[in-house]
Amino acid sequence: MSYVSLMVHVDVDGELSPRVTIAAGLADRFRAHLIGVAAWAPVPGFLTEGAPGRMNSSVPGLQHMKDTLDKKGEEFRVAVGKDGRRLEWRSALDFPAEVLAREARASDIVIVGNKLENPDPFRALDPGAFLLKAGRPVLVVPEAITSFSAKRIAIAWKDVREARRAVRDALPFLQQAETVAVIGISEMNERDRAPDHLQDVAGYLIRHGIEAVAVRTKPAEGTVVEPLLRAAYDEDADLIVAGAYGRSRLGEWVFGGVTRDLLAQGSVCCLLSH
Repeated sequence: MSYVSLMVHVDVDGELSPRVTIAAGLADRFRAHLIGVAAWAPVPGFLTEGAPGRMNSSVPGLQHMKDTLDKKGEEFRVAVGKDGRRLEWRSALDFPAEVLAREARASDIVIVGNKLENPDPFRALDPGAFLLKAGRPVLVVPEAITSFSAKRIAIAWKDVREARRAVRDALPFLQQAETVAVIGISEMNERDRAPDHLQDVAGYLIRHGIEAVAVRTKPAEGTVVEPLLRAAYDEDADLIVAGAYGRSRLGEWVFGGVTRDLLAQGSVCCLLSH
Protein backbone atom coordinates (compact mmCIF):
# COMPACT_ATOMS: atom_id res chain seq x y z
CA MET A 1 0.00 0.00 0.00
CA SER A 2 1.20 3.50 -0.80
CA TYR A 3 0.11 7.09 -1.27
CA VAL A 4 -0.04 7.94 -4.97
CA SER A 5 -1.33 11.50 -4.64
CA LEU A 6 -0.40 14.04 -1.97
CA MET A 7 -1.92 17.48 -1.41
CA VAL A 8 -0.37 20.35 0.53
CA HIS A 9 -1.99 23.61 1.63
CA VAL A 10 0.01 26.69 0.72
CA ASP A 11 -0.47 29.86 2.78
CA VAL A 12 -1.50 33.02 0.98
CA ASP A 13 0.66 35.12 3.31
CA GLY A 14 4.41 35.14 3.75
CA GLU A 15 7.02 32.78 2.37
CA LEU A 16 6.40 29.13 1.61
CA SER A 17 6.15 27.07 4.78
CA PRO A 18 8.70 24.28 5.44
CA ARG A 19 5.81 21.82 5.16
CA VAL A 20 5.86 22.40 1.37
CA THR A 21 9.40 21.05 1.22
CA ILE A 22 8.38 18.20 3.52
CA ALA A 23 5.47 17.40 1.18
CA ALA A 24 7.85 17.35 -1.79
CA GLY A 25 10.13 14.93 0.04
CA LEU A 26 7.19 12.65 0.80
CA ALA A 27 6.13 12.78 -2.85
CA ASP A 28 9.60 11.53 -3.77
CA ARG A 29 9.50 8.83 -1.11
CA PHE A 30 6.16 7.45 -2.29
CA ARG A 31 6.71 8.33 -5.99
CA ALA A 32 3.51 10.30 -5.74
CA HIS A 33 1.85 13.17 -7.57
CA LEU A 34 2.01 16.41 -5.54
CA ILE A 35 -0.77 19.01 -5.62
CA GLY A 36 -0.38 22.46 -4.10
CA VAL A 37 -3.55 24.31 -3.10
CA ALA A 38 -4.16 27.90 -1.97
CA ALA A 39 -7.37 29.87 -1.50
CA TRP A 40 -8.55 33.32 -0.54
CA ALA A 41 -12.23 34.16 -0.10
CA PRO A 42 -13.51 37.55 -1.27
CA VAL A 43 -15.37 39.67 1.24
CA PRO A 44 -19.06 40.26 0.43
CA GLY A 45 -18.30 43.68 -1.07
CA PHE A 46 -16.53 41.92 -3.94
CA LEU A 47 -19.68 40.11 -5.05
CA THR A 48 -21.35 41.24 -8.22
CA GLU A 49 -24.09 43.72 -7.48
CA GLY A 50 -27.52 42.24 -8.08
CA ALA A 51 -26.21 38.68 -8.46
CA PRO A 52 -25.52 37.22 -4.98
CA GLY A 53 -22.92 34.47 -4.98
CA ARG A 54 -21.45 35.40 -8.38
CA MET A 55 -18.04 37.05 -8.35
CA ASN A 56 -17.08 39.70 -10.87
CA SER A 57 -13.45 39.10 -11.84
CA SER A 58 -13.21 42.63 -13.21
CA VAL A 59 -13.37 44.10 -9.70
CA PRO A 60 -9.81 45.39 -8.94
CA GLY A 61 -9.71 43.73 -5.51
CA LEU A 62 -10.54 40.34 -6.98
CA GLN A 63 -7.89 40.71 -9.66
CA HIS A 64 -5.29 41.41 -6.97
CA MET A 65 -6.39 38.26 -5.13
CA LYS A 66 -6.17 36.16 -8.31
CA ASP A 67 -2.73 37.59 -9.07
CA THR A 68 -1.55 36.80 -5.54
CA LEU A 69 -2.73 33.20 -5.83
CA ASP A 70 -1.07 32.85 -9.25
CA LYS A 71 2.18 34.20 -7.77
CA LYS A 72 1.98 31.61 -5.00
CA GLY A 73 1.60 28.95 -7.66
CA GLU A 74 4.78 30.15 -9.36
CA GLU A 75 6.65 30.17 -6.04
CA PHE A 76 5.43 26.62 -5.40
CA ARG A 77 6.63 25.38 -8.79
CA VAL A 78 10.02 27.08 -8.47
CA ALA A 79 10.55 25.75 -4.94
CA VAL A 80 9.66 22.10 -5.50
CA GLY A 81 9.32 21.59 -9.26
CA LYS A 82 12.67 19.83 -9.68
CA ASP A 83 14.08 16.39 -10.41
CA GLY A 84 11.16 15.34 -12.58
CA ARG A 85 8.70 15.68 -9.70
CA ARG A 86 5.05 15.47 -10.83
CA LEU A 87 3.40 18.71 -9.73
CA GLU A 88 0.05 20.41 -10.01
CA TRP A 89 -1.25 23.75 -8.74
CA ARG A 90 -4.84 24.60 -7.81
CA SER A 91 -6.28 27.81 -6.39
CA ALA A 92 -9.69 29.38 -5.91
CA LEU A 93 -11.44 32.48 -4.60
CA ASP A 94 -13.20 30.83 -1.67
CA PHE A 95 -12.64 29.96 1.98
CA PRO A 96 -9.48 27.83 2.34
CA ALA A 97 -11.12 25.00 4.34
CA GLU A 98 -13.91 24.71 1.75
CA VAL A 99 -11.53 24.68 -1.20
CA LEU A 100 -9.09 22.22 0.36
CA ALA A 101 -11.91 19.86 1.37
CA ARG A 102 -13.30 19.85 -2.18
CA GLU A 103 -9.90 19.37 -3.80
CA ALA A 104 -9.05 16.54 -1.37
CA ARG A 105 -10.99 14.21 -3.65
CA ALA A 106 -7.82 14.13 -5.79
CA SER A 107 -5.46 13.02 -3.01
CA ASP A 108 -4.74 10.17 -0.62
CA ILE A 109 -3.57 12.46 2.17
CA VAL A 110 -3.56 16.23 2.80
CA ILE A 111 -0.70 18.11 4.50
CA VAL A 112 -1.51 21.24 6.51
CA GLY A 113 -0.10 23.42 9.27
CA ASN A 114 -1.23 23.22 12.89
CA LYS A 115 -2.52 26.75 13.39
CA LEU A 116 -4.17 29.70 11.73
CA GLU A 117 -1.51 31.50 9.72
CA ASN A 118 -3.49 34.76 9.83
CA PRO A 119 -6.45 35.92 11.97
CA ASP A 120 -8.33 36.82 8.78
CA PRO A 121 -10.84 33.94 8.26
CA PHE A 122 -11.12 34.77 4.54
CA ARG A 123 -7.49 33.82 3.82
CA ALA A 124 -6.30 31.49 6.61
CA LEU A 125 -6.91 27.75 6.93
CA ASP A 126 -8.44 26.63 10.22
CA PRO A 127 -6.97 23.09 10.56
CA GLY A 128 -9.67 22.00 13.02
CA ALA A 129 -12.49 23.03 10.68
CA PHE A 130 -10.74 21.34 7.76
CA LEU A 131 -10.31 18.05 9.65
CA LEU A 132 -14.08 17.75 9.98
CA LYS A 133 -14.61 18.28 6.24
CA ALA A 134 -11.62 16.52 4.72
CA GLY A 135 -12.76 12.91 4.28
CA ARG A 136 -9.06 12.10 3.96
CA PRO A 137 -6.25 11.56 6.47
CA VAL A 138 -4.58 14.85 7.36
CA LEU A 139 -0.87 15.15 8.14
CA VAL A 140 -0.48 18.14 10.46
CA VAL A 141 3.01 19.64 10.37
CA PRO A 142 3.86 22.20 13.09
CA GLU A 143 5.55 25.34 11.79
CA ALA A 144 8.74 24.59 13.74
CA ILE A 145 9.23 21.23 11.97
CA THR A 146 11.67 21.48 9.05
CA SER A 147 12.42 17.77 8.44
CA PHE A 148 10.34 14.64 8.77
CA SER A 149 11.30 10.98 8.49
CA ALA A 150 8.35 9.13 10.13
CA LYS A 151 10.76 6.37 11.06
CA ARG A 152 9.57 6.22 14.68
CA ILE A 153 5.80 6.27 15.02
CA ALA A 154 3.51 6.36 18.04
CA ILE A 155 -0.11 5.29 17.61
CA ALA A 156 -2.48 6.92 20.09
CA TRP A 157 -5.01 4.15 20.55
CA LYS A 158 -8.55 4.49 21.83
CA ASP A 159 -11.06 1.88 20.72
CA VAL A 160 -13.21 4.20 18.58
CA ARG A 161 -13.99 4.50 14.88
CA GLU A 162 -11.68 7.45 14.31
CA ALA A 163 -8.64 5.61 15.70
CA ARG A 164 -9.37 2.55 13.57
CA ARG A 165 -9.52 4.74 10.47
CA ALA A 166 -6.30 6.53 11.42
CA VAL A 167 -4.34 3.27 11.73
CA ARG A 168 -5.60 2.10 8.33
CA ASP A 169 -4.87 5.50 6.75
CA ALA A 170 -1.33 5.53 8.15
CA LEU A 171 -0.30 2.10 6.78
CA PRO A 172 2.07 3.51 4.10
CA PHE A 173 4.03 5.32 6.84
CA LEU A 174 3.80 2.40 9.26
CA GLN A 175 5.11 -0.08 6.68
CA GLN A 176 8.25 2.04 6.22
CA ALA A 177 8.81 2.78 9.91
CA GLU A 178 11.72 1.43 11.94
CA THR A 179 9.73 1.33 15.19
CA VAL A 180 6.01 1.52 15.94
CA ALA A 181 4.58 1.88 19.45
CA VAL A 182 0.87 1.32 20.06
CA ILE A 183 0.11 3.50 23.08
CA GLY A 184 -3.08 3.17 25.05
CA ILE A 185 -3.97 5.91 27.51
CA SER A 186 -6.40 4.04 29.72
CA GLU A 187 -9.01 5.68 31.88
CA MET A 188 -10.19 3.94 35.04
CA ASN A 189 -13.16 2.15 33.44
CA GLU A 190 -11.04 0.88 30.50
CA ARG A 191 -8.00 -0.59 32.21
CA ASP A 192 -9.15 -4.21 32.27
CA ARG A 193 -9.84 -4.27 28.51
CA ALA A 194 -6.99 -2.06 27.26
CA PRO A 195 -4.24 -4.73 26.95
CA ASP A 196 -6.42 -6.96 24.74
CA HIS A 197 -7.34 -4.02 22.50
CA LEU A 198 -3.72 -2.99 22.08
CA GLN A 199 -2.60 -6.54 21.29
CA ASP A 200 -5.29 -6.73 18.60
CA VAL A 201 -3.93 -3.56 17.00
CA ALA A 202 -0.37 -4.90 17.19
CA GLY A 203 -1.48 -8.18 15.60
CA TYR A 204 -3.24 -6.31 12.80
CA LEU A 205 -0.06 -4.37 12.07
CA ILE A 206 2.12 -7.48 12.14
CA ARG A 207 -0.17 -9.13 9.58
CA HIS A 208 0.49 -6.09 7.38
CA GLY A 209 4.21 -6.79 7.55
CA ILE A 210 5.00 -4.24 10.27
CA GLU A 211 7.28 -6.18 12.58
CA ALA A 212 8.80 -3.66 14.97
CA VAL A 213 5.68 -3.18 17.09
CA ALA A 214 5.69 -2.46 20.82
CA VAL A 215 2.68 -2.01 23.09
CA ARG A 216 2.61 0.58 25.85
CA THR A 217 -0.16 1.29 28.34
CA LYS A 218 -0.20 4.56 30.23
CA PRO A 219 -2.73 5.65 32.86
CA ALA A 220 -4.63 8.83 32.14
CA GLU A 221 -3.36 11.66 34.33
CA GLY A 222 -4.86 15.09 33.82
CA THR A 223 -5.49 15.46 30.10
CA VAL A 224 -4.99 12.43 27.87
CA VAL A 225 -2.50 14.32 25.71
CA GLU A 226 0.02 14.85 28.52
CA PRO A 227 0.86 11.13 29.06
CA LEU A 228 0.55 10.53 25.31
CA LEU A 229 3.16 13.17 24.48
CA ARG A 230 5.43 11.88 27.25
CA ALA A 231 5.15 8.36 25.87
CA ALA A 232 5.81 9.60 22.32
CA TYR A 233 8.87 11.46 23.63
CA ASP A 234 10.08 8.30 25.38
CA GLU A 235 9.76 6.43 22.07
CA ASP A 236 11.58 9.28 20.26
CA ALA A 237 8.60 9.39 17.89
CA ASP A 238 8.47 11.93 15.08
CA LEU A 239 4.91 11.03 14.07
CA ILE A 240 1.78 10.48 16.16
CA VAL A 241 -1.16 8.67 14.54
CA ALA A 242 -4.53 9.40 16.12
CA GLY A 243 -8.24 9.63 15.49
CA ALA A 244 -9.64 13.17 15.30
CA TYR A 245 -12.74 14.59 16.95
CA GLY A 246 -14.29 11.50 18.52
CA ARG A 247 -16.81 13.97 19.90
CA SER A 248 -18.03 17.26 18.45
CA ARG A 249 -15.61 20.11 17.90
CA LEU A 250 -17.82 22.28 20.11
CA GLY A 251 -17.52 19.67 22.87
CA GLU A 252 -13.74 19.75 22.56
CA TRP A 253 -13.72 23.55 22.70
CA VAL A 254 -15.86 23.57 25.85
CA PHE A 255 -14.47 20.54 27.70
CA GLY A 256 -11.05 20.09 26.12
CA GLY A 257 -10.00 17.15 23.98
CA VAL A 258 -7.19 15.21 22.37
CA THR A 259 -7.56 16.70 18.89
CA ARG A 260 -7.52 20.29 20.10
CA ASP A 261 -4.49 19.64 22.29
CA LEU A 262 -2.60 17.77 19.55
CA LEU A 263 -3.17 20.67 17.15
CA ALA A 264 -1.91 23.10 19.78
CA GLN A 265 1.36 21.26 20.46
CA GLY A 266 4.19 22.20 18.14
CA SER A 267 6.82 19.50 18.50
CA VAL A 268 5.58 16.38 16.66
CA CYS A 269 3.81 15.83 13.33
CA CYS A 270 0.41 14.16 13.63
CA LEU A 271 -1.56 12.05 11.17
CA LEU A 272 -5.22 12.56 12.08
CA SER A 273 -8.34 10.91 10.65
CA HIS A 274 -11.98 11.75 11.34
